[in-house]
Amino acid sequence: MSSVNGQPAWVQQLTSRYLDGIGHAFILHFSVRDYVQPGVLLHSYLDQLFKDSEVIVHYDRAAGLSFPLPGMRERFTQLIGLSDNIDPAIAALRAANGQAGQQEELPREPAQALPLLETALRTPQGDNPRRQCVVIIDYAETIVPATDKAAMSPADRTALVTLARLGADPQVAASNNVLILVANNITEIHADLRSASTKYESILVPPPNYDERRAYVQSLIERYNNSEGDGVMIEAGLDVAGLTAGLSRIHIEDTFLRANATDDQTVTIDLIRERKGDILRSEYADVLAPIDPRFGWEAIGGLAHVKNFFNRNVIEPIRAGNRQRVPMGVLMTGPAGTGKSAVAEAVAKEAGINCVLLKPEKILGKYLGEAEQKLEKALRGIDTLAPVLVFIDEIDQKVRRGEGASDGGSQAQNNVFGRLLEYMSDTGHRGQVIFLAASNRPDLLDAALKRPGRFDKKIPFLMPNVTERMDIMAALMRKAGIGYRGAKENEIAAVLTATEGWSGAELEALVVKALEIAQDDGWVALDGSYLLKAVERLSPSTSDVEYMTMIAIRECNDLDLLPEGYRDMLRDRNRLDQRVEQLAPRGRRQL
Repeated sequence: MSSVNGQPAWVQQLTSRYLDGIGHAFILHFSVRDYVQPGVLLHSYLDQLFKDSEVIVHYDRAAGLSFPLPGMRERFTQLIGLSDNIDPAIAALRAANGQAGQQEELPREPAQALPLLETALRTPQGDNPRRQCVVIIDYAETIVPATDKAAMSPADRTALVTLARLGADPQVAASNNVLILVANNITEIHADLRSASTKYESILVPPPNYDERRAYVQSLIERYNNSEGDGVMIEAGLDVAGLTAGLSRIHIEDTFLRANATDDQTVTIDLIRERKGDILRSEYADVLAPIDPRFGWEAIGGLAHVKNFFNRNVIEPIRAGNRQRVPMGVLMTGPAGTGKSAVAEAVAKEAGINCVLLKPEKILGKYLGEAEQKLEKALRGIDTLAPVLVFIDEIDQKVRRGEGASDGGSQAQNNVFGRLLEYMSDTGHRGQVIFLAASNRPDLLDAALKRPGRFDKKIPFLMPNVTERMDIMAALMRKAGIGYRGAKENEIAAVLTATEGWSGAELEALVVKALEIAQDDGWVALDGSYLLKAVERLSPSTSDVEYMTMIAIRECNDLDLLPEGYRDMLRDRNRLDQRVEQLAPRGRRQL
């Protein structure tokens, strides 16, 4: 969402729905603790937005009732039939105790405060052209939390009924007064208030977009620099606005504050990455973890068909702005250690977009509604990072339906599964949110996940052949900055023969082991002899490799996604199914 006529789009949305008579009750959620404008928090911005109202009253459980101006408190007490005029004898006693002029404290507890707010909201406009009252209830999730009604106290249930009634009551709507609930996450608000019947208008307050971040960064540069140009600097060539995608203005300001405290007073890429990682992990409870791609195709050996696919269908279309060419999701299949995770990082690097790891196993919680709240917040976080690549590792183990609806945990798992499917199939995300997932056992995935529109493409990662193994080892040494002193032809042939059936991960272990041996001998570079010694000392695992390979080929839905030498296997599906059945692991016999 971008600014319109100098106002954030969400503000335009709120005001237009109010002025058009669509709604009088609103829920503002998500980035509600950020500056709306530089240095202006939401509550102050709303005070300015509704400044022509007779009364603006803020309420939360801790601060109770508060007002931007003293006169608004006086008018509020008149609306609710109270008066700040106190008995003369009590006034004299207070004066004697040094408490002259102090007002009666208004109630803080929802059970006492909400009826007063309801009275004010029901005050009709009458002949007065000015709106009578705007009520802003902050931290609304602490008053009407998303929990089972049976577990709510009588006071909490009363608060829920009160707010539900205020949203739907035509008398309140006719008064032209405004009710605004503010919450960090809309799923933390009780479901009754989110239903259409209560007529609350839900409005998402997003973090700043690229243009807004760029403008804010410029304002921070001006703030932290004096007339002589001394102060916080930006590392040369650094696109701070791009790197801070998903962060709030307050988070960006915090980065500048930390840079200002360093010796060189410079905002660096390492500082942004460190802060962004800390913030995202803190904000999204480890459900989302940032991946900072530090290498591209230069560090990936072999996998020519994989690189070709991602170049044509993801990287080049994203660079060109051709969103329709980009698949909704790509399922990467094949044996363990064939480079699926490394490719996800390289694709993000080559495309120049954000990349996050989604951890479904961190979503489920022990409280009712906790899983749904965590997932919804993570999905909103993904939206703010777009364009973004979302990687899910071992998806066959981590994304499943619940075993049964009778168990609360299983029901939560089903809810999470269903919401994730809904999000992944939203065509509005095409080219903006790209899901990449890795699986050794795609046959265990729920069929609903694998259908087109979620994972459009299923590309096998196969064990490397002779040429690819040479390419992989060379790429691994380039990536690690390892020197190589060459090898005799017979040594190379021996290494390649001995590593038949080795995966990319096992070849990486080979290079690391060879370097250990070389360094123990006093060398800092490798040659063929050290690679041979490493081969003799390592014992790679070949368990189920052919089985996982056959499953990966069988799951592939496009011949173009297979190397030429494997395409005949996919064409003869009956024979392929038979081979998979022969290789399938057998359970123990039982009596």
